[in-house]
Amino acid sequence: MKKIFLMLFFLVLLQISYGTDKIKSSIVKIYSTHQQYDYRSPWQNGSDYNSTSTGFIVDGNRILTNAHAVLSNRFLQVRKEGESKKYKASVEFISEEYDLALIKVEEPGFFNGTVPLKFSGIPMNRDKVAIYGYPMGGDKLSITEGIVSRIEHSKYTLTTEKFLIGQTDAAINPGNSGGPVISKGKIVGVAFSGLLGADNIGYFIPTPIVEHFLNDIKDGNYDGMPKLGIIWSELESPSHRKMLGVENTSTGILIKKIKKNSPFEDILKKGDVLLKLDNYPIEYDGTVEFRKNERTDFNYVVQNKNFGEFLRYEVMRDRKKVSGEIKLTKDKIPFDLIKNSSFEEPPTYFIYGGLIFEPLTDIYINNSPIKLPEDVDSIQGLQNKTELVVLVRVLSDDVNIGYNNYYDAIITRVNGESYTDFRDFVRIVKTSDEQFMKFEDIDGNEIVLDTRQVEKRNPEIFQNYSIDREMSADILDISR
Repeated sequence: MKKIFLMLFFLVLLQISYGTDKIKSSIVKIYSTHQQYDYRSPWQNGSDYNSTSTGFIVDGNRILTNAHAVLSNRFLQVRKEGESKKYKASVEFISEEYDLALIKVEEPGFFNGTVPLKFSGIPMNRDKVAIYGYPMGGDKLSITEGIVSRIEHSKYTLTTEKFLIGQTDAAINPGNSGGPVISKGKIVGVAFSGLLGADNIGYFIPTPIVEHFLNDIKDGNYDGMPKLGIIWSELESPSHRKMLGVENTSTGILIKKIKKNSPFEDILKKGDVLLKLDNYPIEYDGTVEFRKNERTDFNYVVQNKNFGEFLRYEVMRDRKKVSGEIKLTKDKIPFDLIKNSSFEEPPTYFIYGGLIFEPLTDIYINNSPIKLPEDVDSIQGLQNKTELVVLVRVLSDDVNIGYNNYYDAIITRVNGESYTDFRDFVRIVKTSDEQFMKFEDIDGNEIVLDTRQVEKRNPEIFQNYSIDREMSADILDISR
């Protein structure tokens, strides 16, 4: 009996060892040289820097990692665990909103001896996990262990979007980014950040987000996740619920506005109570039960959908229930004044009399002190605009004395004229024959420049600040 027990014990050890070795063979270290654009000085690239991160091999001889690990890269290499040779790589697909990327290696021998890792579902709270990666401070593969603390919606690294996120007490440090989170031999997530100033709090991207990304790109294009384009509020007040006819239940959120191009445009109305999406009742706080006794943001429902699929809904309107379904199509992207932009694309800009102007984008607003309400297009002076213009900062010169401390100011009018988008703003400035150019911001402040002085001073301003042209390449046609 003792011999049988020992034999079984060693067989288990061998199996664990084999499983660990198989996982190790699929882990890679990523070496990236980045050069990101400088939004404060948009005419020049930012300084370059190097980083290392982690990736792992998935089906199709491809490597999955974080988007921020390879973002704006100028040179990319990967190295397999246990080897010294580095292989040149390139980014095949990237999603800044999911913070995920797929990279490929052209050299055919790279994938010899590797096994693509397999995915599992969302781990349960207190499930044990192991984080594989190459954290800073060493060159060898590191494995840290811990448990899953919680699963909920939260903001991701590169955008303001909220998606499903996993939290663990396993150590996740710089360099771990993009590494697999393993439970019971399968991937349950992708490590992507730790919480600064906190001990043993790390975050990972759960498999539903990863699989959505991988399914999305099967047709060779990245489309992203559908969005509902609605503005809502909690509906906790018993009196308010009674007035709307939902007092005997805790479900329902109040619809405040439906954005232009929303899939709910012309279907939902202000004052509707959204009760359900598909088979998920929505609580008054905007959460749904995604598994027994665990709740998260109701956007979880639509974030499991792909473009082209249908979404069922149920609302309370005039104290009566109304139901139906909508199709989530790519041509129905909810309109927002804050434009989505990409770290991979150079910023659009226009410089006039030392004043640097840019369109207000999600990347810009995430890195500035500007705080706008969710319903920004209802603010006085912003109606009928499809894009906002921001005065980034002022390059000090004789022509703009008195305005040196202006920065991050949203411009609403030029010489009393409203613009529709950034190109229209530039056109108004470039074609004006007025002696003075007056810019008004959202707070009612005014900046006035003498157009004749600007014309004289512009060449010296550009020379003093090493600026090669007054506007970005994508809007040069406006000046012709």
